[in-house]
Amino acid sequence: MVIAGQLRALQEEKQLSQGDMGKRTGLPRCYLSRAVNEHVVPAIETLEKMARAKCLSTLSTLTYRH
Repeated sequence: MVIAGQLRALQEEKQLSQGDMGKRTGLPRCYLSRAVNEHVVPAIETLEKMARAKCLSTLSTLTYRH
């Protein structure tokens, strides 16, 4: 999944742990782990939460490909 790889790269770029991301977004760390490790595909609403919490700079940084 392309999104998972991009999430991982953004997490590393911003030097955020999954725990840090969880605190900022209100999402469980285990869910974030599953998203980064390609076990789930985050809904657009979840990606918007991440963007609002400054875990993502913008949703436009993510690329969707089939």
